[in-house]
Amino acid sequence: MLELEPKIENYELAFHLFPELAEEESVKKFREIEESVIQLGGTVLASREPKKQHLSYEINHKKYSFFGTLNFKAPTETIAQLESQLKLNDSILRFIVLKIKENARYLKSLKESSPRTKTKTYTPPKPEDKPTD
Repeated sequence: MLELEPKIENYELAFHLFPELAEEESVKKFREIEESVIQLGGTVLASREPKKQHLSYEINHKKYSFFGTLNFKAPTETIAQLESQLKLNDSILRFIVLKIKENARYLKSLKESSPRTKTKTYTPPKPEDKPTD
């Protein structure tokens, strides 16, 4: 029988770590996540180390978390294994693994992105005070 080569796709992993972790611990946990991707046959394309951020809404009664992302290539059959490993990781609040298109632009650091431009709104001129007769 012919063996088919595993189909390799591009993925993005975004995750929130518990805010109680120290900065060094969050980086250590991030390295562990990278290592688990590599052990499953993936290659890391781009990454952003976790930084503490205020959450728009609470996750498990937490107002802050360490948020990080990881872009990688991996065989499609290993993604289920990666997700089960991430579910068992007790330092992860929440995560999501997305399949991204081949030609999608990769992660930019926050410093590289341009600030939002403010839109101007129209305010009508104030009517001048007229004396009343």
